[in-house]
Amino acid sequence: MRDQLKKLDELQKYDAQIRELTNALQAIPAKLESTRNDLARVEGLLASERAQLAETQKYYNDQKDLAQTDESHLSGAKTKQSAAKNTKEYAAAQRELETSRESLAARQVEITKLVEAIQAKEKLLAERSADVKTLRDSVGKDDDQAKARMSEIEGKINALKTDREKIAAGVRPDVLKRYSAIRTRKGLALASVSNGTCNGCNMNIPPQLFNVLQRGTSVETCPYCHRIIYWADLMADPAEIAAAAAPDKKSEKADKRSEKASEKASDKSGDKSEKNA
Repeated sequence: MRDQLKKLDELQKYDAQIRELTNALQAIPAKLESTRNDLARVEGLLASERAQLAETQKYYNDQKDLAQTDESHLSGAKTKQSAAKNTKEYAAAQRELETSRESLAARQVEITKLVEAIQAKEKLLAERSADVKTLRDSVGKDDDQAKARMSEIEGKINALKTDREKIAAGVRPDVLKRYSAIRTRKGLALASVSNGTCNGCNMNIPPQLFNVLQRGTSVETCPYCHRIIYWADLMADPAEIAAAAAPDKKSEKADKRSEKASEKASDKSGDKSEKNA
């Protein structure tokens, strides 16, 4: 059963890597979508400003046409004034002349303002168009890089899945089914137990269950988090355990030698005291 648990542990490591890469893969389109939305928003603002410029240009053309009309009225008023046969006709022509002059003057002021506004808007739009082009090129570059990155990640995921299947083939079907069901619910299906504590939920398992885990003859689950659990030392390489225990044995021998030396020194001290007495 130790072999089965070791394979489950390997499976879990593969599953963790696959999950991490899958999350990274899913995050790429989301990030691209965000930059595309930014580009669409900026392009929308640019289109709106261009529409405003078109409206201003139309208004400018309308004012020019009206200015020509005012000039025609002014010219007609001058003609009427010259052809006036009496004071009344002359006064009427004079009023029309003044009205036409005022209207034309106001129109020319408006046209001057419109020309300035159009020139400023065209300059601003040229700058923003350049910025949008830069952003569009950047988004296109990001798309290419994202496709390459996604392809790379997909390749890694497929390779991991292939290796995972090889390991899964060595796990008993009932154990694998149990592992998969827990992984679907919990994410983490396997947890070690150290000093009687489940490292999946940090709860102390019953002593009797801990004794069963130390024998390593069955697949057990934590009574609290319901994950498959195993005794941590059961998975360790025997050589590693022996190497880790070696310093402790040396320390014990050193302590015993020290105790013996202390006893000898104490005996000698006692002998001297008796002689002096």
